[in-house]
Amino acid sequence: MNQSPEKPCSYGLWRRRSDEGTIGEVYDLEGVLGPSVTQFVERYVRSLLAWDILVFFHRNPEAVLDVSGLAARLGRRVEEVEPEIDALCDARIVQCAGGLVRYRPTPDLREKVGEFVAACQDRGRRLALIALVLHRIGKGPGE
Repeated sequence: MNQSPEKPCSYGLWRRRSDEGTIGEVYDLEGVLGPSVTQFVERYVRSLLAWDILVFFHRNPEAVLDVSGLAARLGRRVEEVEPEIDALCDARIVQCAGGLVRYRPTPDLREKVGEFVAACQDRGRRLALIALVLHRIGKGPGE
């Protein structure tokens, strides 16, 4: 089976062709998103809910809420939000004290969150982000 070179399609998708036709699609997510955003997502965005929390706090940097208030703002259950807040607190993106959650990333992390949120604004990059997060979710913990 002879393969012709991969040829680019839209939004980082490459199609491989063979004598029998298309044999698969390969995503160049890092090429679409850039290494900084890709590494940020792989390290900090455990789920689509973590994505929502990061965007919320980036857009509302002065917000100070308890977990139930944040859950209500996001339309989620407290039980869903708690583990994501714990992970973001452990990552030092949010600060949890006295039952309240506030956005307190380091300047470097604030910049990376900003890059992530900016990437969410472009349709092609947003699709790549969704693919990356879903891939991460599908791999499971520790993989």
